[in-house]
Amino acid sequence: MKTNGERNNGGKLKAEYKSRWAEYICRYIEEYLNRGYHVTKLSMQNEPKAVQTWDSCVFTAEEEKEFLIEYLWPALKAHGLKGIEIFIWDHNKERAFEWAEALIDEKTDEMIAGIAFHWYSGDHFENLRMIRERFPGKKLLMSEGCIEYSKFTADDYLKNAQRYAHDIIGDLNEGMEIFLDWNLILDGSGGPNHVKNYCDAPFLYDIIHGQLTEGYILAYLWHFAHFIEPGAVRMGVSRYTDKLEVTAFRKDERIVFVILNRTAEELPVYIRLGDQCAGITVSAQSIGSGVIEGE
Repeated sequence: MKTNGERNNGGKLKAEYKSRWAEYICRYIEEYLNRGYHVTKLSMQNEPKAVQTWDSCVFTAEEEKEFLIEYLWPALKAHGLKGIEIFIWDHNKERAFEWAEALIDEKTDEMIAGIAFHWYSGDHFENLRMIRERFPGKKLLMSEGCIEYSKFTADDYLKNAQRYAHDIIGDLNEGMEIFLDWNLILDGSGGPNHVKNYCDAPFLYDIIHGQLTEGYILAYLWHFAHFIEPGAVRMGVSRYTDKLEVTAFRKDERIVFVILNRTAEELPVYIRLGDQCAGITVSAQSIGSGVIEGE
């Protein structure tokens, strides 16, 4: 169905297959539903501007907008799947704002629930802020992030875990609502992967010895997944130094904060709410979380 005649290496969706591709997506969702899975969100296309050695299909913003309006949205409605949230972009943060600008207007506003993004080109937290300010009703979904061994040292477990926490804190503070890791569990080599793009993961499973290992990434993710509850609202915070990274959330009378210190020095901190202060020390190369209960 693509101009290059193969699953990988980019190529564009042929015009004569646009309707069939929309139907294929609906059929795919329906099969999950029939098997008892709860499907709530849909990305239109992973990395639409990237020609990858793996599964890929290239769209311009205008082409993706046309596909949404003329094919995908009508197909979802015809199959009774209109309630599934559609996310656009689904690639690196630095171009997310311009993609949203190109696709979201009065006609597509009801069709697009939010913008999905990845982290592979760097922080770009400011881009999320611009999206939140320009499109305040749209959700921000971190749809993919992983430590690729081709770019990062495989055995630098601490720095790999710290990158997760750094990105999550930065994204949360600019309005991200959901963070999805690319892989929860991989084998000991960081696979399997049909193009040898091996990665780190929260869990690594040694196939030969039948041993499951919990990685540093899992320990760092725990601070966010365990303490920040669904429905919690982000609170404003300020820091006395950029050596510390912090985010805080409130739900009912419970406040949760997460502090990351990626430096080699121990740093003192005062947690202040109104006229009440509590002093703590944040260890070097550490992450910590705290819970404040009551009014």
